[in-house]
Amino acid sequence: MHTRLVSALLMLCLSWTPVAWSAEEGAAVEKAVKEAAMAASTFSETRDKQAVLKLYAKEYVGIQDGETETRDSIEKWLSDYDAELNKGSTLRFISALSNLRIRLLSPTAWVTYDYVFQSIRKGELEGQDSGQCTTILGKEGPAWLIQHEHCSKTRLVR
Repeated sequence: MHTRLVSALLMLCLSWTPVAWSAEEGAAVEKAVKEAAMAASTFSETRDKQAVLKLYAKEYVGIQDGETETRDSIEKWLSDYDAELNKGSTLRFISALSNLRIRLLSPTAWVTYDYVFQSIRKGELEGQDSGQCTTILGKEGPAWLIQHEHCSKTRLVR
């Protein structure tokens, strides 16, 4: 009986490390996804392209509502948006993520979630999209980087 108890406790102790590691890694993955949304939303105040781009792998390729995007196209969008802000544009963006579901198979993780994306001009809601995303991340050194994303607007079912 004593041997079985010791064996069970030993197995429990040995299995605890992967569970704790997965929880820590899961939190890091969630942070990376939320940080990408926040960095894009606060770009109009920070003007920090690197705060956004540092979260994307160099070979990133994504699909946004059927349109392909790359890290270079994100950088171009940020530059174009920065130029508009420099001309006095009051356009701002707000992103909200919910229902994040994280799956980890290190060094890869994928996250599914719902999003709401709003454009605000002069304090008024100009437009809003909502939908679902699947984001695939890879661990590069200590960081989780977005390697691929597929986001689509919610469509009305008829």
